[in-house]
Amino acid sequence: MPPEVQLPEPEQYKTMADILLDAENDLIIENGDLVLGESEMQEVGLILQTVQGEWKESPITGANLVREIRGEISGLRKERNLRVQMKLDGKDYDQIKRNIKEQLK
Repeated sequence: MPPEVQLPEPEQYKTMADILLDAENDLIIENGDLVLGESEMQEVGLILQTVQGEWKESPITGANLVREIRGEISGLRKERNLRVQMKLDGKDYDQIKRNIKEQLK
């Protein structure tokens, strides 16, 4: 049996600037340069939009939401999947949820 994988705690990750994408996931370019900025919510969106296997560096990353929405999967199971996906990427699910609610106000 393989050893249990220890996931890093979200506190170990620092918010970093990354290349920003627009609403259609295209690169944002201003004055011929890529735009950099805080990208945590962008990263969350990309994880939610993808399925496992789409990320070469991390094949288990991807929320598979299309499959889950079309299936008979309980809300608790969906939430657990989202919690796991956020933890795999070093994010705090509860903080992300608060950030989303704040942005929707």
